[in-house]
Amino acid sequence: MSVRPVIRFSLLLTCLLALPAAADYRAEDDFYGEAPIVLTVSRLDKPLAESPASVSVIDRQMIRDSGATSLSELLRLAPGFIVGYYYDNSPVVTYQGLGARWMRRLQVLIDGRSVFVPSYGGVPWNNLPLLIEDIERIEITRGPNAVTYGANAFLATINIITRHSAEDLGHAASGAGSLDRDSGIGHVYYRYGGNNEDLDWRLSLGHEEDAGYSVPRDGKRVNKINLRLDYLSAYNRFWSLQVGFSSSSVNLGDGEATDPVRVEETDHGYFNGSWEAIDDDVTSRIRLTLSRQDADDHYVTGTLNDFIAELTGDPTFQLLPPFVTDVDLGRDSTRSELELYQNRQLNEAVQINYGIGLRNDRVESFYLFNDRSVHSLDQSRLFGSLEWRTGNGWLLDTGIMLEDSSRTDTETSGRLSLIRLFDRHSLRMVVSRAYRNPILWELEGSTTFDAYIPPPIDRNYYLVIFRARPGIDAESILSREIGLYSRWMDDQLTTDIKLFNYRVEDQITVEEISLNPDPVTGYPQQFGQAVNGGNTRVRGLELSFNYSAAGGRTRLFGGYSLVEADSFDQDSEDSFPMHTGFLGGHVNVGENQQFSGVWYHVGRFSWGDRHRFTDSYDKLDLRWAYLLDAEHALRVELIGKNLLGDYGDYVKYDHQTAWLVRLSGEF
Repeated sequence: MSVRPVIRFSLLLTCLLALPAAADYRAEDDFYGEAPIVLTVSRLDKPLAESPASVSVIDRQMIRDSGATSLSELLRLAPGFIVGYYYDNSPVVTYQGLGARWMRRLQVLIDGRSVFVPSYGGVPWNNLPLLIEDIERIEITRGPNAVTYGANAFLATINIITRHSAEDLGHAASGAGSLDRDSGIGHVYYRYGGNNEDLDWRLSLGHEEDAGYSVPRDGKRVNKINLRLDYLSAYNRFWSLQVGFSSSSVNLGDGEATDPVRVEETDHGYFNGSWEAIDDDVTSRIRLTLSRQDADDHYVTGTLNDFIAELTGDPTFQLLPPFVTDVDLGRDSTRSELELYQNRQLNEAVQINYGIGLRNDRVESFYLFNDRSVHSLDQSRLFGSLEWRTGNGWLLDTGIMLEDSSRTDTETSGRLSLIRLFDRHSLRMVVSRAYRNPILWELEGSTTFDAYIPPPIDRNYYLVIFRARPGIDAESILSREIGLYSRWMDDQLTTDIKLFNYRVEDQITVEEISLNPDPVTGYPQQFGQAVNGGNTRVRGLELSFNYSAAGGRTRLFGGYSLVEADSFDQDSEDSFPMHTGFLGGHVNVGENQQFSGVWYHVGRFSWGDRHRFTDSYDKLDLRWAYLLDAEHALRVELIGKNLLGDYGDYVKYDHQTAWLVRLSGEF
């Protein structure tokens, strides 16, 4: 099935919906009244209808309705997002496609702080020092946003916004556990918030555990602590300080000689400090952040005779005495960043945003670089944007980002958005360019194992797994979209339609290279190397809606994504499922009961580094909640996960049905 007829029909529908409203347009109307305000796209507070790019908002009520027990699961509540598990303790998240275990094409922020880990790349969803209970909302820019956040704001940008500490005064606690022993799911949360004149604070503690699959044993145990301070030092002068730490133990390994069962220990800490000054026409912000992750994964392999024989094609290795090798997969990585920017209202029609950013990434890993030295990457950014209201229903938003890296050329990212405001609709047209810089491992990696082979060979045999190639360039994306945001039924219903077409150029892939034959064995080795390949073109349609009945007793929300991809690389092309979607909501029964849930669908596709298809699957999570004591918000919940039966995911092991009970309250 081709997406083109559907896209053409949707484009016609978009125009038909928009055109009649034009005759009713009045410049003095307050078009969007209570529409949600978003900040992530351009650093300017905007109603959703005036956003210069497609945005999904996952609010606190949606988080509660979903019954989700992990951060990554929440992202299923945005059109086009796919969540998988390399291990049960290792979530993988992508937008539309090009997904891989180490996903490097998403920018993920927590209160504006980048949580991208510069060692392997990607986001450590499993051990982020963040508790779901502290989240106020998640803003997701579905499309490139490098003009605002630089490299890695490539396919999408996720900004997780936590609650101001003044909103969480007093004590709160919750505990959840699975009803069956096999899943072994358990969560504990405690929070204390207080204030003293102009200082507010919140301390949050949490423990999470999950037994994982039965084969392999890939359970996890994570402890988290977060402290947030918010201080009003003078009129419209705000300070915010956040620090946090997590410590995790996860089971890894499939039991093979090269990947034995073991435990990985990881510590993850962060600092996020900001200052904000709000004056009549100018808002100034300064942010200093620091994130550090230390992972310890050190083991001795099992017998490697069969592995070397298969690698070299020489069966004589199977006849030698058993030999093993020492493997150190540990890595220490640090990301520090300073950012300064201002929003300035020039007049009633024009406002601008401008700023600078400095970032330093540091990585130490013997596995990645075959040395004990610290590898460093510096980046600097200069950015600005302009918004112009013409006064006759048109809104122009344009921005540019200049980004320089110590290892790559200077890149220029840009975005041009033209928005037509009607009575209850807004039609947006967006063109944007973004870049994804290679990480240090792609630029300087040298992953090599040293195996000692006993007599009669009596020598070290170097197994080259990856070797960087000089001169690798950033990959780029050119994206175009047209969208229609609408309000219906006295603002109880909102809809968003997006038609898109983008092209990923100079795509970074891993290519298999052959070394010269080994002087002893006479056999060449195969190893990986990051290279700039060809292009991937993607087009499609996304729909989303949000309905909330008067009084909030009933709510429905949903999204759908239809995608067609054409790529030089078959794995990349197969990584885009044609259909994904979700439908959820809640209904209140009486004063004390609530039923909620979400159904998800993901079509047939292949994770880009898995090289085999995952069958299409449907997932259903349901939740029942009963309010025991309104004064203390004492609530008991029963949550059922994967109620449509087992389904396969990134790996062949099935996700199974599980039931949890959660008790929460405030005191």
